[in-house]
Amino acid sequence: MNRAQETMIPTASSLEERAELLERCQWVPELSWRQIENFSRYLRGAKTPKGQTIINEGSRDAFMCIIVQGTVHIIKEDVEKTEKLLSVLRRGQTFGEMSLFDGEPRSASVRAAEDTTMLILTLANLRKFMEESPVLGAKILYKLGRLMSQRLRMTSGKLVDYI
Repeated sequence: MNRAQETMIPTASSLEERAELLERCQWVPELSWRQIENFSRYLRGAKTPKGQTIINEGSRDAFMCIIVQGTVHIIKEDVEKTEKLLSVLRRGQTFGEMSLFDGEPRSASVRAAEDTTMLILTLANLRKFMEESPVLGAKILYKLGRLMSQRLRMTSGKLVDYI
């Protein structure tokens, strides 16, 4: 756990609480309640107060977050070390999923723009989930692949204005 993660306050300790949070944020609306409960076994809940950093750019910890309530800012420093706001994410959106696939340092920082509740999936829990529930795991991986593809297309669209 890095210093940024230390600001996270555990929440939603029961399986039922985590499943209800996941269902309410509509991150995977195509899943049945039973599938939501199964996936929720591998998630942990956390809250972060407004202004706290959740992920530091350059860190190597591998986890992703599903925002259940609140808003976060995705921030990157430019060459002059000035922070630039890349994106604002809200309920039902995720961040950090690239770390589950590539093992590279974090490409940006994430800061809570308001008190934020999240569900967290670590790389270790994703691997365990894939072993124990491969069919449902494939659905989740497909969802993550689609999310990353959409973000890449959006970034490419924005980048063309600067070329």
